[in-house]
Amino acid sequence: MLDLLILANMGLRTPRGKPKKTKTLIIDGDVLMKRSYSGAKHVFHKGKHIGGISAFYGTLRKIILEHKIDKVVITWDGERGGTLRLDYYPEYKGNRPRFFDKEYELQKLRVKEYAEDLSIRQYEHPDVESDDLIAFYCLNKKSNEDVMVYTNDRDLCQMITEEVTIFLADKKMEVGIGNYQWFFEHHHTNAGLIKIIEGCKSDYIKGVDGVTENTLLKHFPQLKERKVTLEEIIEESKKIKEERKTPLKVIDNIIGGKTRGTHRGPLYEINKKIIDLNNPLLTEEATDNVMFLINLPIDPNGRDPKNVLKMMIEDGVMYALPGGENGYLSFMEPFIKLAKKEKINYKKQKK
Repeated sequence: MLDLLILANMGLRTPRGKPKKTKTLIIDGDVLMKRSYSGAKHVFHKGKHIGGISAFYGTLRKIILEHKIDKVVITWDGERGGTLRLDYYPEYKGNRPRFFDKEYELQKLRVKEYAEDLSIRQYEHPDVESDDLIAFYCLNKKSNEDVMVYTNDRDLCQMITEEVTIFLADKKMEVGIGNYQWFFEHHHTNAGLIKIIEGCKSDYIKGVDGVTENTLLKHFPQLKERKVTLEEIIEESKKIKEERKTPLKVIDNIIGGKTRGTHRGPLYEINKKIIDLNNPLLTEEATDNVMFLINLPIDPNGRDPKNVLKMMIEDGVMYALPGGENGYLSFMEPFIKLAKKEKINYKKQKK
């Protein structure tokens, strides 16, 4: 098992001789919250379910320790998240049932309250999706910062660089340039392009009729080896068409950007707008606030980890910790260290 972990991290660690960078963990808050809530559904205190809170911070603590995190940011989907994509594609996520669970929402609110007193950076904008906030952060991070994103959303693999990795929640593994093709057949730089062409059933985004990732990899093997452009795929498709004696429908569909049924506007142009996270969809307000998350220190005034202790006792989370009440100090240690770092950074900026 140890050997597997060592191999899995090949290509992820900073080479010797280079100065240590700040390692920032960005949590896709809704992903971790939903996994925590459903995964710890049997954790109760005095008849009240508390599994979402306890599992959220249990998982966060584990990641902070194992990956030696220096800074934590949590992003949340806005209540109207996706609104900006609906302007381009009204059917976006139209197949998803609305998710509302009062108990879930109450625990989510409590998770946010804990984060405030622990000096954990977090942000939510009513009209913006968490993916876009994360993507914008990754694209504008500090030069001395390495970022690891905790999510289950493969869209964010578009952000992978030498300085940005993705921790896939379901795989429980950090994925970067060095080990990307352990999990995916295509080159990491083509994650967005493939989705632009094939669409996405889970988000109700139509793609080229009859085309899947396997279809693309079969006809365009360069997708496995290097960065490829949409223009290159279309030009290559035209060559394939000229060389074939009999027409191939999927190739014709790729050339024409033809989907099944009707599509409002040019397929590739619209899909690029709503899928390409290298051009995230944010409001001006959200842009400014993510830049604050990147660059500004957190004001420690009014924040106190002791308030978290009070909330944990009140919620009963205290009694779900390993070791119960006696396990509190050990459990909180990594969070306290992060809070102290934020306090030091704030004092430095004030001088």
